[in-house]
Amino acid sequence: MLRYVALVIAGLVVAEPAAAQTTWRIERGATDISFVTRRFGAVVATGHFTHYDGTLALDFDRPERSRIRVTIETGSLQAGSALMDGFIKGESMLDTGRYPTASFTSAAVIRTGDRSLEIRGQLTIRSITRPITVMAVVDGDIDRARRGEKLPFQANGTFLRPAFELGREVNVVDDAVELVIKGQLAR
Repeated sequence: MLRYVALVIAGLVVAEPAAAQTTWRIERGATDISFVTRRFGAVVATGHFTHYDGTLALDFDRPERSRIRVTIETGSLQAGSALMDGFIKGESMLDTGRYPTASFTSAAVIRTGDRSLEIRGQLTIRSITRPITVMAVVDGDIDRARRGEKLPFQANGTFLRPAFELGREVNVVDDAVELVIKGQLAR
């Protein structure tokens, strides 16, 4: 019995402190996931996705322990007109019939300021996976969020269309596509 008690005490002393991770989800209806394309600096096309899901295991004290996964239904794209929607959803671009989802999975989360993070991860579009860096800023009070309140945030990252074989023959927009997420997280 004494040996059992000693093992339990040793386990408690040696054990790593419990992670302060909290699981959050991207709140639908209060979040906009969109894209922006430009040509010579002028905005050419914008659109947003209406169906998505995101799970975030966040550790505010040790962000490097955080894990983020976001999945977007590519067919939920709305770009402002049926013609534009059809083109972007079509075979030369997203090809939503063959590739119904796009996703992002974090690999590293690094604090860059009191309320800002650099999130390095993998973006998958058309079954092609490439690295991307996303910059995120928390707009709300982190202490209140720890107590259960919703957490407003913004995030953005840029990728190159050719890396994902998007619109190889398209020359009316630059290669860079900016992803923008503005919304809030809830438990």
